[in-house]
Amino acid sequence: MKDIALSSLARVLVIVFQLISIKLYTNYLGAEQLGIYYFLLSVSYSANALLFIPVDYYQQASLVKVMTATGGIRPILNFNGKLAALYICFSVFMVAISAVLKPNYMVYVMLVTALAFAIYVIQALRNTLNNLEYRSCVTISFIQEAIFKVLFFALLVQYIKASVTLLVVSWLISLVLTGCYLTYKANIYRIFLSSSTYPICFKEVVAFSYPFSIGAVCNWLQLQGYRLILVPLGFAEEVGIFSTLSGIGSAAIGAASLIYSQQFIPQIYKTAGQYTEKYLKGAVTVIISVAFVCLGLGEFMVKILTNPYFVQYWGLLMFGVITDSAYIIGGALVINLSILGHTKRLIQYAWVGLASMILCFSILYFTDKISIVTLGLPLLISQWIGLLYMYIDYKKLAEKSSC
Repeated sequence: MKDIALSSLARVLVIVFQLISIKLYTNYLGAEQLGIYYFLLSVSYSANALLFIPVDYYQQASLVKVMTATGGIRPILNFNGKLAALYICFSVFMVAISAVLKPNYMVYVMLVTALAFAIYVIQALRNTLNNLEYRSCVTISFIQEAIFKVLFFALLVQYIKASVTLLVVSWLISLVLTGCYLTYKANIYRIFLSSSTYPICFKEVVAFSYPFSIGAVCNWLQLQGYRLILVPLGFAEEVGIFSTLSGIGSAAIGAASLIYSQQFIPQIYKTAGQYTEKYLKGAVTVIISVAFVCLGLGEFMVKILTNPYFVQYWGLLMFGVITDSAYIIGGALVINLSILGHTKRLIQYAWVGLASMILCFSILYFTDKISIVTLGLPLLISQWIGLLYMYIDYKKLAEKSSC
């Protein structure tokens, strides 16, 4: 109960600072600049989808095995050192290409590559500490990141003109400071120490991770591909409005999801998937509760958190709530599959989601119905079609395993 109370209090604080962030962004940056900001975030996320998220799934699935064999996670840390070296080489290469072909974009390339790696390091540390049941420091780290992000942007904007670059730099600073704290706590808990070596085979990592990689890339294109297409085509303002307002809803369901998953995801790992069904029932209750709260308070939230121009579109925040609520269910199903060794099935789910998004978006395009209001429909529909397909397959696998 103490952990749940601490997590709940922490998430309330994180929500508050996330909402303050939105207030700051919409006051200092226009809708078009926000559209560019979300475009950069989507470009940055490509590295996480293709490489970092799949690798971390492997690490978390191997965590207990490595800890049991060596007494720590030094082998995983060494593997990450090699991964970091390769990524830095790739990043330097991309910056060099940008310097030659598009010098004006070189700063953006540096920022998105650095942001991708920083997000991975923080998330990997959090997942590791949380799955080893050091939840308090993970909870504190979320508060730190949220506060630092607001604090440094608010501070820097007093001396430097507000821009997309300044916004990303503020987040990077907050991630670095948060990473220092998590590393310090990991050292105190002595999880980096190991009494023996443990071989991590590159082929094994690839074999385990590539279905996650395909799935993550498809999911990235499914949910963020519209930014990559529409912003270069001149729809930065529309993307900025939609992403900002749906982001409010995403923050709400994300906070509730994090509290819930942080407490109960470890139970799925511990029980080798036996806890999954119970987890899913609780997740549905969380989703319905958050949806009703946001429906009732949505317009008021947008009025308080943004400028008057955004209020007319307040209903867009429900797209964020309903679309992102699929993650609280899908995350548990993915973990269940990884434990059972059926990760290749993720490819099927990913293609179903991406194909349904392309179909929905094509219908809107050819019927000339694309607008700020309809922009979220392909994302919402495709997300839940993919999730439904995943759940049906999960039930079939559960029936087979019980026979």
